[in-house]
Amino acid sequence: MPLPPVLPDKAQPFVRMLKIGQLASRSGLTARNLRFYADAGVFGELPRSPKGYRLFPSEAVHWVRILQASQAAGFSLDEIQELLRALRQDSVPCQHVREALENKLGALETKLTEIQLLVEILRTTLGTPDGQSSELGCNLMDILLAEATRLPALARHRA
Repeated sequence: MPLPPVLPDKAQPFVRMLKIGQLASRSGLTARNLRFYADAGVFGELPRSPKGYRLFPSEAVHWVRILQASQAAGFSLDEIQELLRALRQDSVPCQHVREALENKLGALETKLTEIQLLVEILRTTLGTPDGQSSELGCNLMDILLAEATRLPALARHRA
């Protein structure tokens, strides 16, 4: 993998670049966490100082806030990397962000439906009186096994 570009000593004075410690103090993340995200490529290709320090543009503070909000919303690091890339490079980033949000909403709604079904199955199972007349020694397990066939995850395994 090629090394990131190195900025000359007299880097453009109007572009304020931050070292990792400066970004850590401004963003609330530790330098270790920022290194992890940078190494994972979440922030894209970052330039380095002549001494080899990672340099972050001042808008990286916003990137970190986006990263934290996106993680809280259930986005993976790969999805977050794609969102940040779109914000940095796309000519129509809102369209890309909208699509990502719609996809995440769809996935969460599917997961919510599955969780609601699982809650229903567990309530049905727990609403059954205890009994030991089953092969498994507990009729609750028989009920759970019978009800679990309604779960999409089991249907995917059988297919």
